[in-house]
Amino acid sequence: MNIREMHDGLDFQFKNKSHANRLVDFINSQVPSRFKSSKQLISHDLRNNNFNFKYTISMEIAPICKDDLVALPRPLSKELGGLGPIVLVYKISTFVQVVDVFTMRTYEIDQNCYWKYGFTALCGRDRLTEFVVLNIEDTDRDVNVSRAAIK
Repeated sequence: MNIREMHDGLDFQFKNKSHANRLVDFINSQVPSRFKSSKQLISHDLRNNNFNFKYTISMEIAPICKDDLVALPRPLSKELGGLGPIVLVYKISTFVQVVDVFTMRTYEIDQNCYWKYGFTALCGRDRLTEFVVLNIEDTDRDVNVSRAAIK
C-alpha cells in the first residue's frame, strides 16, 4: 500500500483491487461515507485476449465530528418530526447521532439521509465552551397552553 497526501484528502494505491474494496468496506462500516468506482482501459492485447485496467475508487467521508454544532436544513428538520434546527452531534458511527439543544431529544440520521441533505458543522469542539448549571428555577406555566403558544 502506498499513501500520498493530496489537497483534499489521501490517495491510497493497492496492488489488488480486493484490498482496496476491503478498505472501502471497513470505512463504510465505521463512518457515514459514500464512494464511486470506475475503471479505465490501459492496454489490451488482442492476440492473447489480455486487458489491463486501471481501477479508481473515490471515497468521501462525512465532514462531521463528535461535539460539532450543526444547523439542519429545514426539510430534514421536518422529516425528523420537528427537530430543532440547531443540534449537537454526540456520536458518529454508521449513523450521525444528534441531540436537540432545546428539548434534549436524540435522533439518529442514517447515511442515506445525511448525503441527501448534506449538512456541515457550524462550529467544532474547539469553539464551544463547557459550563455548569448551578441553579434551576421552575417558571409558572399554564398547563392548558400549548408549547407552540409559549414559544
